[in-house]
Amino acid sequence: MTAPAEVAPEPGLAAPVSSTFQSGAPRPASRRRLVRVLAVFAALAVVYGVLAALVGGSSDGDTSLDIGSPKPDGTMALGQILGHRGVTVRAGDDVAAALDQASGSAGTNPDRTFVIVHPGRLSDGTLSRLADWVSAGADVVLVEPDTAVLDALRLPVRTVDANAVVGPLPPGCPLAEATAAGTATISPSTFYGRLSGDTAATATFCYRPTERAAALAVARPAGGQGRFVLLGGSAFLTNRNLDHDGNAALALGLLVRHPQLDWVIQQRVATNTVDGKGAVHLLGPGFWLTCLQLLVGLVLLALWRGRRLGPPVPEPLPVVVRAAETTEGRGRLYAAARARDLAAEALRAGLRARLADRMGVAPHGERGAVGTVRAGGVVTEIAGPDPGTLVASVAERTGRPAMTVWALLYGSGGPATPSFVDPRVSGGPLAVAPEPHELDDAALLRLAEALDDLERQVGGR
Repeated sequence: MTAPAEVAPEPGLAAPVSSTFQSGAPRPASRRRLVRVLAVFAALAVVYGVLAALVGGSSDGDTSLDIGSPKPDGTMALGQILGHRGVTVRAGDDVAAALDQASGSAGTNPDRTFVIVHPGRLSDGTLSRLADWVSAGADVVLVEPDTAVLDALRLPVRTVDANAVVGPLPPGCPLAEATAAGTATISPSTFYGRLSGDTAATATFCYRPTERAAALAVARPAGGQGRFVLLGGSAFLTNRNLDHDGNAALALGLLVRHPQLDWVIQQRVATNTVDGKGAVHLLGPGFWLTCLQLLVGLVLLALWRGRRLGPPVPEPLPVVVRAAETTEGRGRLYAAARARDLAAEALRAGLRARLADRMGVAPHGERGAVGTVRAGGVVTEIAGPDPGTLVASVAERTGRPAMTVWALLYGSGGPATPSFVDPRVSGGPLAVAPEPHELDDAALLRLAEALDDLERQVGGR
């Protein structure tokens, strides 16, 4: 489909060098809507951050079981007592680094205790290194290890479910440290039981709330000189509970067997953790629930604010609007949509209607007989008076060639053979010269001036 012809200006008239059309950039109303949406998202982010800070606690970080923290959930008191008992305590945040440092200081010295918080964040390789240290004679204390950790270490222990009251528990086992401490408040969140099967490793279970569940287990691998101490809870180690019942005696009994102690709170999550949980799992279920709520809110907002675009439907204006405002509004719509073809056809249709009225031509001809004009995906039929009659009348009144009048009033949207041309005289069908593929603003302005000159030349009735 060719675009409307670019009509040359009349002799003596300078061609315009600029366009009066505004660019198709977003209007101020669109910008305001965008600013409102961004402001809503920013407000939601701020509210979520404030709620996360309130729910998550203070900005000082997690101090649970921190050997240097004096807060109630820290373990500074235990560290100081161990220091008075001649145990050198060294804090760390990565088990692999602690093992490297322990191996590099005057060779491997198995006379050492490792306390590991968050053992589920370790890889199989790191757990294997810990097993080697236990085989050499070191003690490894694991705080709340899960089934994946126990399976990786090949210990004769499994996690079990126990509906038990969490409180002071008697030792109930022959372990010397537990017998000396007596009743302790371990407050376990994980319980351990014996793993059935043939294994050379041995395990001792203490502080049993039920017959099949224990809050503390000590496992000795076959042929190993050290031991794994599995703590189902860590409340008895904290500053808040250390002086309750026999908590301090139990903690010291488990941790003073060696003069060196590495207290490691594993922070970094290995890429291949034994429990299959990566860094994403640290976000917690609340984070994903919040994301789901935001997604549902966005979908509802889209359904509420979305508009179903359909074909334009003409309807009468509810109020009387000045012609200048209507013209300016239509012009802005054409400019925003870059519908230059439709704008050119609107100018031609208006002039055709006015010329038909002045020349006494019937205002309506056969519908669709003139042709169509296309702009993007919109195809509009050219309506109005009969083109042959109108063009012949205007050509006779102005003295211009009929084809020139035809090109001005109909462009390339009309039929290839105008009705006023006799093929027998012209030697065959007369085709209108093709127009530029894209009508720019300058050509549209020149067309408007040419149509205005034609209308002035025709004059009144």
